[in-house]
Amino acid sequence: MMVKNSFICGILYGICLTFLCNISGQAEKKSLEIDAYKRWKRVESPNISFSGRWVTYHITPQDYNQKSEKKLYLYDTQKKQYDSIPNIDQVIFLYNDRYLMYETSDTTGNTHTMLMSLKNKKTREWQYIEPLSPVGQTVFSASTIYIPEDSVKRTPQFNRLIIRNIETGDSLHIDSIKSYNFYNHNKSIIFIQKHQQGNQILYGPIAGPYKVLYQGNEKYPEHFNFSEKTLTGSFNIGEDSLWYNFSLKNKKYNLLLDKKEIPVPAGMEIHKLNLANNKKYFTLELKPITTNKQNTVNKKKNKNSDSSFELELWTWNEYEVPTTQRKSRYNKQEYDKYIYIPENKRLVMVAPAKFDVYYPYDCDDIRFVISTDDGPYLKDKEWVDDTPFDIYLTDLSTGKRQLVGTKYRKRPEWGPKGKYAVMYDPINHIWNKIDGTTGKVSDISTATGDQMYYKLYDKPAPAPSYGIAGWMADGNSVLLYGEYDWWKIDLTGKDMPECFTQEYGRKNKMSIRKITSNFDTKVFSPNENILVKLFNHITKEEGIYSLNENGKLKKLTYGPYQYSIHKISENKKYCIWVRQNIDEFRDLWWSKIDFSNPTRITNANPQQSEYKWGTVKVVKWTNYEGKENEGLLYLPENYDSTKKYPTLVQFYETHSNDAYVYRTPGLSSAMADIITFVSNGYIVFTPDIHFTIGMPGKSCYDAVVSGTQMLIDKGIATPGKIGLQGHSWSGFQTAYLVTKTNMFACANIGAPIVDMVTGYLSIRNGSGMPRMFMYEETQSRMGKTLWEAKDKYLANSPLLDADKIETPLLIYHCDADEAVPYEQGRALYLAMRRLRKPAWLLNYKNEGHFLSGEGAQRDWTIRMTQFFDYYLKETKEPRWMKEGININERGIDQKYDLIQ
Repeated sequence: MMVKNSFICGILYGICLTFLCNISGQAEKKSLEIDAYKRWKRVESPNISFSGRWVTYHITPQDYNQKSEKKLYLYDTQKKQYDSIPNIDQVIFLYNDRYLMYETSDTTGNTHTMLMSLKNKKTREWQYIEPLSPVGQTVFSASTIYIPEDSVKRTPQFNRLIIRNIETGDSLHIDSIKSYNFYNHNKSIIFIQKHQQGNQILYGPIAGPYKVLYQGNEKYPEHFNFSEKTLTGSFNIGEDSLWYNFSLKNKKYNLLLDKKEIPVPAGMEIHKLNLANNKKYFTLELKPITTNKQNTVNKKKNKNSDSSFELELWTWNEYEVPTTQRKSRYNKQEYDKYIYIPENKRLVMVAPAKFDVYYPYDCDDIRFVISTDDGPYLKDKEWVDDTPFDIYLTDLSTGKRQLVGTKYRKRPEWGPKGKYAVMYDPINHIWNKIDGTTGKVSDISTATGDQMYYKLYDKPAPAPSYGIAGWMADGNSVLLYGEYDWWKIDLTGKDMPECFTQEYGRKNKMSIRKITSNFDTKVFSPNENILVKLFNHITKEEGIYSLNENGKLKKLTYGPYQYSIHKISENKKYCIWVRQNIDEFRDLWWSKIDFSNPTRITNANPQQSEYKWGTVKVVKWTNYEGKENEGLLYLPENYDSTKKYPTLVQFYETHSNDAYVYRTPGLSSAMADIITFVSNGYIVFTPDIHFTIGMPGKSCYDAVVSGTQMLIDKGIATPGKIGLQGHSWSGFQTAYLVTKTNMFACANIGAPIVDMVTGYLSIRNGSGMPRMFMYEETQSRMGKTLWEAKDKYLANSPLLDADKIETPLLIYHCDADEAVPYEQGRALYLAMRRLRKPAWLLNYKNEGHFLSGEGAQRDWTIRMTQFFDYYLKETKEPRWMKEGININERGIDQKYDLIQ
């Protein structure tokens, strides 16, 4: 009885202890701090085997500077088993997933190639003289080694191809080989060989015997090209002099071109002769023949150049300013572009030297070529986002080049058969086709009745399109993205446009877009299903669907996540992918291609459960323009609406579509780490901003201040405990806001433009480009020149209203900023200093627009956090804010400690 009671008491004690531990565990959740960041990991280099059974990946520190062992993980999806191999980087699956190949290094630094049997996990070293190079998924390895000259035996140097059976080790070799290709499902080989009887091209089964396709006493065949699909190819002999094509089906080769036959004009010579991808035409350039006398004159000019000084001359009517000239193609020598057609021995000039040329791709019979010329508008590129260009069409049958149109902004794209090209016209918000036969340009999208351009685009430049989804295989139809759906456009004009996705997107407010990892080409093949991603504009959720050739959609997976597909197995039956939301890290998943039987492979960050986290939701309100506004509201874990929390308002442009993004904790390179602030008891609010051209500052005010006021009205944010933060473009906006409102207790302004006059007339140090295009057409959203809108430029220059600022400022701007001149941030600091208003300027020497050095990131993270904590949490003031850091104290006393 005693034992029984003791047993019962023991059970009760254990239950109570477990309960208390659970409570204690919940209570002991930690807030995220800098030292915790090193615990976060990334899933890198995921790969899936040919059959889809095996998956490999690495788990590495989130911090790139953190040293760790490079461990490879191997997962068997059938047996649900894991294996790991230390110090492994890249791996290759061999022989239909029978082996795994990898390289490892010993303590002396020597590299060893290893083979692991995936059946029994036994490993062996590849101990042969040649490197292991798999031939597709066959049992063979094929690689060449260099055999040096033997002076005793009087044998010359040569390359030896060794083909070896991976399992048995048996091998054969082919000496004096130049190049080779495998075909017939890697069962046969074609190669170039130097032979006693002359240079030759041979082909046949891997083990032989080989048949001679070509034999000659000239130099090696060069530019060897072979198509496994068609069993045809080409090569040339003697420095591009003689070009041949061949077919293994009829076992013959034919002379395609003798270079001497090209009718080159007097005084010119051939430059860059290449065989076009259809093997029927040659592309080339013609350049003037340079005499020895001209070369001597040029050398003399260079020798007599004055090196006692260097003058940089800026001329008002140059095509480019000196800061961009060095990188410009217009300072590089180019020549007129031609096509030579051996069949009728015609040389056709396609375009002058500085034109860009667009040849049809995947086209057996090139009839038309498009070229573009941006020369007349080159000066405009300093204030125009997309430099305009004129379009020309060349008919190869006649040699006629005609002007198609002027001042276009988006490049044309050829269809797969080379008869039609399409291009977007952003000025008129329509898609046009170019008919190669007639050279006419016509509207193909208006009849859809859909909006083919980005609906919410709020920059001065014309709105971009949603893009091209792909082409039908016959080249007569193109698939265009609408706002939600895909449209099939018949370019022959016989059929009206049809909604390819049957309005599924519009009915469900979901945009349908192709997944690029599954879409290597832009051509839809018959009976082909492809994977597409759907984004719900109301809920912000995503899903992966299957789309067939008739436009039917089938849901495969959908939910409160963002999805990405990493890879699809070569047999197209399985895939590896990730999903994420605020709670769920981007771990690796495996499933069938239809997303059935999904398996979560990794759990990279189990330590997340030890830390206080947070939640996020989309919030809506009416802004000061009377329009509906959205934003994201991040709340601390176990948020209590009866308590008061400090609030950080952080923004850039739009954020609400990122509701299901995982926020990996980490050091800050500019903006505060959202999840860290939430973990430490902050509310973080990221409002969307949609701008009115010419009034970016007011647009920001109408969205941000109205949204913040909404939080105050709902009792979420506490007046006097609200901070503000912006960097770069939102650095300007933050600077503007603090001149218009005292709502915020403090503000961090990073890399801002505070004077739009000098900002407009400055240079981007990284690219050398003048910044005018940003104001007239892109991000800064002024829409006019400085002289056309002087009042608006001044109204959006917060430096001029610095005397109205009552908010303490932490300004971050680095002297090596490649995007925004450092002088802008410094000017705001000097203004605040002169006005005797609290402000600190942090300049991390030699750092750029974003901090890249770990030391600088760590320091910035500490000081930024201390700044907000001091004003919003009423913590003690750090000594650096009180005393500053004298030049003699730099690097010696960081003064992080709080004043007691």
